[in-house]
Amino acid sequence: MIYIWRHIWFTFVFIAMFDFATAQTEQEQFDQGVELLNDNQYKKAKYAFYNLSQNYPTNARYHYYLGVSKLKLSDPSSALVDLNKSISLDPNAKEAYFNRYIANNATRNFQFALADISKYLEFYPNDTISRLNRFALSRYMNEVEEAIEDGKWLISHKIGEDSLVNSLILLLTNEKRDVDLKGILDDVIHISSDNHWWYFERAMVQYRLNQFESSLKDLERFLIVEPKYIPALKLRFDNNFYLRNLPLCEKQIDELIQLDSKNGTFHGDCGHILLQKGDWRGAVKQFNNAIKYKSEHLGYTYLGRGIARYNLGDNKMACEDWEKSLLLGETTARRFISKYCD
Repeated sequence: MIYIWRHIWFTFVFIAMFDFATAQTEQEQFDQGVELLNDNQYKKAKYAFYNLSQNYPTNARYHYYLGVSKLKLSDPSSALVDLNKSISLDPNAKEAYFNRYIANNATRNFQFALADISKYLEFYPNDTISRLNRFALSRYMNEVEEAIEDGKWLISHKIGEDSLVNSLILLLTNEKRDVDLKGILDDVIHISSDNHWWYFERAMVQYRLNQFESSLKDLERFLIVEPKYIPALKLRFDNNFYLRNLPLCEKQIDELIQLDSKNGTFHGDCGHILLQKGDWRGAVKQFNNAIKYKSEHLGYTYLGRGIARYNLGDNKMACEDWEKSLLLGETTARRFISKYCD
């Protein structure tokens, strides 16, 4: 009888000691798992956190570290399962959102990745790496609002090279968001006024926004540094053409033709200036060159040559030019055909 009670007593003590050791082992297992992770022993870390997540399935931290271990082992699909579990157990697990962003991005679940990095930025709005990551992802996805927000933040904090600004310029240009683009360039020039290329970029935007005088001011600043840059000289001519500064336009288009005598667009522009002056023969000559050198605006070129020929009394050839113009998409030609041609 004494032996039986002694056996029961030792069994009770052993169970109590086992429970105490188990409680200690949980913390020791976790510390060891973190140490293994920090030592780049990812397979062993994965095993340690797997055991913890199985033994304590409601502990979000263990699922999180298991997901991180799998990410380190280049297994993002499996990591997503654990990170999803971690966030479902603890929606405020801040770091879990960033790592789930990595996993979603790696598995090309870009919409979910964008949502995760945006959630992470709600917790850490001044995290530079996250801003750069979201900017790259939103630009790739053409999510313009996020790209604008992060682009402005990065520019205001003087983060990112000129390539960042150029990628934002390209995105907003493609989306025809010129008002937003001008605001970005205003900020860029305010921060880095010594980069003359930003003045040229803003001049182009202002031209598209019909802000011709402002565009000319930026071009004046740019051309001090790049006096023979043909795209800028052409943009200067276009601004003056819309402002009806015709004598100045004639001088500027002559300069462009001297720089590139086989540019059909320049000859076409010159022909339209001569039309304004009533120099019909000179206009026809320039329009002929524009057609010969394949102007970018052939429909507009044929329209102009038709007007010049009509004023020279050559109705038949004028109508032929207007028909070609209409076929090339210049709808204004229809009015001349209806009025002057059979």
